Amino acid sequence: MNLSIIKKTTLAFFSCVILSGCTEQYVFQNQDFEDAMTVEATITNELKYQEINISRTRFLNDTVKKSESGANVIVVDSDGNAFHFDEKNGKYISANEFKAEPNKTYQLKITTKSGKSYISSPEVLTTQNTIDLETEIAEKDGARGVQVNVKSFDPSNTSKYYRYEYEETYKIITPYAVDDRIKLVQQNGHYIYQKVPVDTNIKVCYTTKHSTGIRQTNTINLTEDRVKYPVRFINDTDYMLTNRYSIMVFQFTQSQSAYDYYYKSKKMIDSGELLSPNQPGYVVGNIKSTSDIREKVVGFFEVASVSKKRIFFSFKDFFPSEKPTEYFKTCDARLFGFDEIEKNNYELLKTHEFLGDGPGLTSTGFYMVEKACGDCTSFSSNVIPSFWEN
Repeated sequence: MNLSIIKKTTLAFFSCVILSGCTEQYVFQNQDFEDAMTVEATITNELKYQEINISRTRFLNDTVKKSESGANVIVVDSDGNAFHFDEKNGKYISANEFKAEPNKTYQLKITTKSGKSYISSPEVLTTQNTIDLETEIAEKDGARGVQVNVKSFDPSNTSKYYRYEYEETYKIITPYAVDDRIKLVQQNGHYIYQKVPVDTNIKVCYTTKHSTGIRQTNTINLTEDRVKYPVRFINDTDYMLTNRYSIMVFQFTQSQSAYDYYYKSKKMIDSGELLSPNQPGYVVGNIKSTSDIREKVVGFFEVASVSKKRIFFSFKDFFPSEKPTEYFKTCDARLFGFDEIEKNNYELLKTHEFLGDGPGLTSTGFYMVEKACGDCTSFSSNVIPSFWEN
């Protein structure tokens, strides 16, 4: 699973994200903006196409990611193997699948189109572990819900430092079933309404969301390298639980230096220091310029073992005698007269779904409902995930 780091927090001096990791702390003054390269890279022990993101810092009001295009990116190991990365869709993807292996060091090397070069410190794969997930009814901030905990144990007592991400998917069922749609057809110089059957499933969908922020724990003060970490809490009124919910949790075993980097970044964000006018600098990562020792580079090259686990559950599994939240929004079908539909140049036909004709021998209009209440594909996907279990 690739980290998406440079997306969330944009600073005037350094804009770096923290979806799961790297954020740099800089003075909030546009006139002092310093262009710098940002790198987000985690190589894991999964056999897959590994990903590396390279971009440039940007101003606070600039929401468009500035990818560093045309760079030569390779990861080399201590056996002399070189893993090349190709630029695809704003990312750098390894040309071949590979995985980090124990007892080897790995180093990231980057040469930009302009000829500048960068190198990371050598990093070694951390201890491999397995994880389990448990669920329980719990309270958080005065609200009741379902708590998902990660449990792991390293009998060798060598892991110590952990970071977590998750990916959650939930089933959506619209309150209204839509069989037909209304479209406008020009006939003899006039527009008439025509019913068109809906030929695809628009009632049942599946939405997937990825975690944001930094989640970490450590066992350095424990006698055993045993973890029980609360990774996700879901309020019992959250619609995600209503039909069927699944969560995949990823546990990254970190080196101490990687843990410290993420920890300091999170601490600055949580304390609000990112927007302080008296910033002393930024969190130093393990990537440096070999062309200019004074140049600042944002980011960290991490080599981490990852363990993952998926579970499924729903509201009824925990609260069998209670009624779940019906839908994530209020859905009221009502009759729209033809005059009202035509008044705004038929825009209602774009924002609402047809449910049936109005009353009377000659219809006065249509019963309609907001699109999100009758067509889940307007905001989600009706493709059943390959991992889904009913």
